[in-house]
Amino acid sequence: MYNQTIHSPDSASSDKSFSELVASEEERLRPMLLEQLMRELLIGGGDTNEILNIYCALFGADTRQPVRLAILKPTGAKDLEDFFFIKNTAQQYIGEENLIFVTVISDFVVLAVPDNGRAELIQVLEKIRCAVKRCYNYSLMTICSVKAQLDDLPETFERLRTCLGYSFYAENDRTVCESDIIINSDEITFRPDYNTVEQAVRGGDAEKTKLFVDCFFKRLKKTAPHPAVAKIYCLELYVSIARCCGDDKLDRYMRGVVDVQEAKTLSEIHKYILDKSLEIAKSNVSESKKVYSSLVRDTINSINDNIENENLSLRWLAGTILFTNVDYLGKLFKKETGKNFSYYVMEKRMEMAKALLLEGKKDRIYEIAETVGYGSNSQYFSQVFKKYTGVSPLEYKEYARSVREKKQSANNS
Repeated sequence: MYNQTIHSPDSASSDKSFSELVASEEERLRPMLLEQLMRELLIGGGDTNEILNIYCALFGADTRQPVRLAILKPTGAKDLEDFFFIKNTAQQYIGEENLIFVTVISDFVVLAVPDNGRAELIQVLEKIRCAVKRCYNYSLMTICSVKAQLDDLPETFERLRTCLGYSFYAENDRTVCESDIIINSDEITFRPDYNTVEQAVRGGDAEKTKLFVDCFFKRLKKTAPHPAVAKIYCLELYVSIARCCGDDKLDRYMRGVVDVQEAKTLSEIHKYILDKSLEIAKSNVSESKKVYSSLVRDTINSINDNIENENLSLRWLAGTILFTNVDYLGKLFKKETGKNFSYYVMEKRMEMAKALLLEGKKDRIYEIAETVGYGSNSQYFSQVFKKYTGVSPLEYKEYARSVREKKQSANNS
């Protein structure tokens, strides 16, 4: 026989306390449930309509409510605790009563607020950005959406993520709206001109160097290709400039490739490359005034004529073509050009290899290695090429292929 529960006079009050406990737990769990729903809604964790219906039923919301979404992406934050600080700061400045939700997705904080105008949201996002910088020393990249509705949030989120990448073109430490960012899908409109910059740097002309570098970045920003493509252009420019220094400084300047790769904005890269360009140009001032002797001119011409010969060396050239003392020729060549004979030859061969890859006339790396004087040693050629350009021949080949396809597409359109 089952035991029967005997209710004491305090049973009603006990039941009431339990109900209050359930209600209080529900209240405590509501923010967590809201975050989970919104996270699933934004990243596609379930049926969008079902999630919206659940959200509206639980929180009394209207899917047509006008809202604005914002993404806050910190530079340097790695731990969940870092994102908690940023999230907490956003809650404090916006206020719980004005916040639809705030959550962490991937490596940024996402929040939504009722639409009270673009200016008001940008103002409060600027306060959040400055507070995070002041208190936690994190730089925040902040971007807000145009006016949307709750049921538009997934599409709005994807647009903001795309715009976040293109904020590469925005200035540092500034909150932007997605309407301020131009996304250019036509990446073939930019035609980089590295030669003019390189000639100015080699010639030690600081005025022209600044003019041409500034012009390069002005055009790049105006055409605004995908940030990843823009960085390739910047890396190509930097490598071409770095090669203008003496071979004794090349390794030091080539390490700057990492700084260009890790830069977060175009303006940061612009400043870095301009500084290095002027630095190298200044060191080239005295070199640009030199006039080569007839022997060095003959040496340079002989190098050009025999660049494909894998036996090309200073000793071979001095003994079989120029008929002069090898030691004297080596010292004279270094004195007048500022470069060792071997480095000069390597540079010529690498430039020739780059041209062949860009033209696409030779498809295989070993064929290019043979053509530029490395014989059958394609592995050594690849090592030298990567050290010289910053990328492997295969990576450069892929880049060259995409450039040719874009040019072909432009010609056909």
